[in-house]
Amino acid sequence: MTSLLDRCTFTLTADDDRSRRPLLAGSAAGGCVVFCSRRADHEVSEVARLLGLLGVPSCRIDADALGSIELDLSDPGALRIDGRDVRATVCWTRRFWRSAMTVPPTATGVLRADSWLALVRQAAVLAATAWPGPRLGLMEQLRDAARAGVRVPATLVTTDPAAAAARIPGDELVVKALDRHVVERVPGTLDGVFPRVWTRAGLAAHRAPPETPPLVVQEYVRHEAEYRVYFVRGRQIALQVGKPAPDAIWRDRESVTVREADHPLEVAALVSCLAARWRLDYGAFDVLLTAGGPVFLEVNADGDWRWYETRAGVRAISRTIALTLRDLHLSAGGRIDRAAGGTLPLMTG
Repeated sequence: MTSLLDRCTFTLTADDDRSRRPLLAGSAAGGCVVFCSRRADHEVSEVARLLGLLGVPSCRIDADALGSIELDLSDPGALRIDGRDVRATVCWTRRFWRSAMTVPPTATGVLRADSWLALVRQAAVLAATAWPGPRLGLMEQLRDAARAGVRVPATLVTTDPAAAAARIPGDELVVKALDRHVVERVPGTLDGVFPRVWTRAGLAAHRAPPETPPLVVQEYVRHEAEYRVYFVRGRQIALQVGKPAPDAIWRDRESVTVREADHPLEVAALVSCLAARWRLDYGAFDVLLTAGGPVFLEVNADGDWRWYETRAGVRAISRTIALTLRDLHLSAGGRIDRAAGGTLPLMTG
């Protein structure tokens, strides 16, 4: 498998995030945005910072720093997190992974991890609004998009990519993981398993070992432009991405260009159609524009945006997310701390 996909290893680093600090007395009564994530989620840290500027309290439940929790099902939104009473107005689950948990490989440790995952999976019980919405797997996305009349790449999922090569059109093929593009054997250390472009002849000649997992084999779609479109509760922020290879964002970042762009109406319509069909509040859509129209690749409910913003020199995604969460907080009866300012500066870098 190691040669079928491109691989590299990197270490996550946590940052100092005020949303992990104890809430001020009285902030629970006014409501709070709750993030279920992990300490090294810099996207959440930035959104929490902006929410603070807007006067919206937030707190975190991190998979790699589990504490105590209590909720009363008869009182929706009422939580007790690490001994503090919190009234959750919005709950956003992002990267709350079992692999991030430092639990012993005992029956008790497995039960603890499973129980936390079960709780977070039912986040709709925790708050009036649960983000990002339903999480469809890649196979579900591609099949349903095709049913909706959206063009998708020819795709096979197989443990024998060499045999699949003869059944996919085109001279070049892409092999990629079926699930996340990273695995976490040790909490905090990620092994990237990234898409790789193959020639048909090269893939057909490759003999995969018996332990090869189910992998995605797709036609390589030649395109005029690639867009990453961030869908935030009806709003779209599009970035045009240029890269020499599918894995360049992880392996050769300096070769990648990113700029904010007015994406074509047909790309915007595709994103709106699928987001509505799948009832998404948030998602990062990857779409190719070809001479024959747009081609949908996938949507990532945990799609990162901070690196893309930095590369493009914009802050529109972080700001849009923070402002949207503020509006949801208010619609759920949450209050604003006017002493914090209640507005965002023109630049939030």
